[in-house]
Amino acid sequence: MAMVTVAATTSVRMQPERHRPGGHLRLLAAAVMAFSAAAAAAQQVRIDPHVQTRLTWTDNAAAASRDIGSGWIAEVSPGVSIARDGGRVSGRMDLSLRNLVDSADSDRNASYLAMRGRGQIEAVEDLLFVDVDASISRDNPSLFGGRSRDDYLSASRSNQVRSLGIAPRLQLRFGDTAGVLSYQARWLDSERATNDQRLGQWSASLGNATAFGVFGWGVNYQRSDTAYGGSGSPDVTQEVARATLFINVTPQFRLRAIGGREENDYAVRRGERGTIVGGGFDWNPSPRTQVAGSTEKRIFGRGHDLRINHRRARSAWELGWSRDISSSLQNLASIYDDPVFRLFYEALAASEPDPVERERLTRELLQTLGYGSGGLRDSVVSTSYFVDRRLRAGFSLIGARNVLSFSFTRSDRERLGTVSFINALDDFSQYERVRERSAAVTFNHRLSPNSSLNVSASRSHASGRGGGDAETRRTLYSLGLTTSLGPQTSAGLSYRRQISRGSSEFTENALSATFGMRF
Repeated sequence: MAMVTVAATTSVRMQPERHRPGGHLRLLAAAVMAFSAAAAAAQQVRIDPHVQTRLTWTDNAAAASRDIGSGWIAEVSPGVSIARDGGRVSGRMDLSLRNLVDSADSDRNASYLAMRGRGQIEAVEDLLFVDVDASISRDNPSLFGGRSRDDYLSASRSNQVRSLGIAPRLQLRFGDTAGVLSYQARWLDSERATNDQRLGQWSASLGNATAFGVFGWGVNYQRSDTAYGGSGSPDVTQEVARATLFINVTPQFRLRAIGGREENDYAVRRGERGTIVGGGFDWNPSPRTQVAGSTEKRIFGRGHDLRINHRRARSAWELGWSRDISSSLQNLASIYDDPVFRLFYEALAASEPDPVERERLTRELLQTLGYGSGGLRDSVVSTSYFVDRRLRAGFSLIGARNVLSFSFTRSDRERLGTVSFINALDDFSQYERVRERSAAVTFNHRLSPNSSLNVSASRSHASGRGGGDAETRRTLYSLGLTTSLGPQTSAGLSYRRQISRGSSEFTENALSATFGMRF
């Protein structure tokens, strides 16, 4: 919900904290141990040690346009999943040690820790909460070269990206007035894709949407400091303050009048500042339908945010349209916020009530559509801030034994400011503007209580302009069969064909057999 300023933004500049090399990794390890310890102490915690194996034959092991060579790639990945829903400690975490051996080229062998997790700790009942999320992945960070984002054969060390977020928050209540005071610390680093990046963000909000019956009020202030260590990139700051007047037309429909100020130095070093003027609405015609929209005059132009969610017993629909300042630190926070992830996760609820197993099935479906193991399909991994204009739509139709899903995304991202270095894996270090269109459809059919068939197709078109030109078109088809061999074992067989044209030229056919066991 957008809210705006009654006071001018503060002009005092605080130097962002510099982080020492490797410090964020120690914090990442501390977060993992803290979550594991908290989960182990909690009741009804579920801990699943597991081993996943995969044997793949591919006719283009290097994903190259020349010197194409076939080969076998074997993977053995032991790991552990920890999950708990409800109570004062909740969340999920999956750790696995991925080990890949390439029969054609030992230089492509890899062994690394893959991780994804998100949790919440209620430290003081109804008062103090701590949110933690972390991920480690080796998905291809570039939209223009190499394998597709979802490719399980993408394991190059240069692609490795690590992120960590810790966010304590106080939830306050004074009668009918609610307030939140929070601090979010986020770290992002990679082997070669980006410079180390740290975000420290203070947020404070206070409001009562029905304070005077028909009218309500809200105020919000946010300050963000982003530091890049010793990379040579300048540290940047953003401050936004808003005040909102709520007009409750009916119990289901509410209007918002928004005003405030903002300041940042993302585009120019001397900084830019200006007023925020806008409005919005919230409409909840039924418990299954939510519609919210807002538009504001900002220093980067017109910003807007429209979200429509509709649920029925046998279908789920989502539509989103937005334009705002964004960054990789925000986009890579977690896949759990992605609307397509939520569509699939909720669509599978009837057939798979176990949340851990349902998440695993959801991730398998998302990988067939071009989602990587670490996060969102169309995320850009970059140290730059950018104006992100995005349209997203998706729906799922759920039958007794079938799930049909479709998703469409169109994004137009324009870099703010200049860059101090060129990095082949950082798209915004090479191009001022990155556009992408993607569409995907997937069909899941349950053949029996223990077996299911998955069919999917996706197509994407990415282009980069300014400072250079690039264009890549990708098409991906996949067909897979999965089955449960027993209460703790599963197996699968899949075929995949991917075609890449433009800046990255290659075609690949791959056949994979998988076997997994939980202990």
